[in-house]
Amino acid sequence: MTVTELTQDVQFTIDQGGHVTAVVLDPVLWRRIITALEDAEDRALVRTLGDRLAKGPVAAQALRWQDVADKWQ
Repeated sequence: MTVTELTQDVQFTIDQGGHVTAVVLDPVLWRRIITALEDAEDRALVRTLGDRLAKGPVAAQALRWQDVADKWQ
């Protein structure tokens, strides 16, 4: 879905001076925006950690899942 398609149903509240004072979004669109932002944040984190992860678990100082899981229980 394109940005144009996503924003077709966006409504703007405009004051007497013609300035936008609020934006009204459909709840479904709002959830799509939040999901897209979370996905972008996840991709940025993976890019940031990519070099470290490429070195392998030992060099990256990765933790074993079982060691972490045991501490949570």
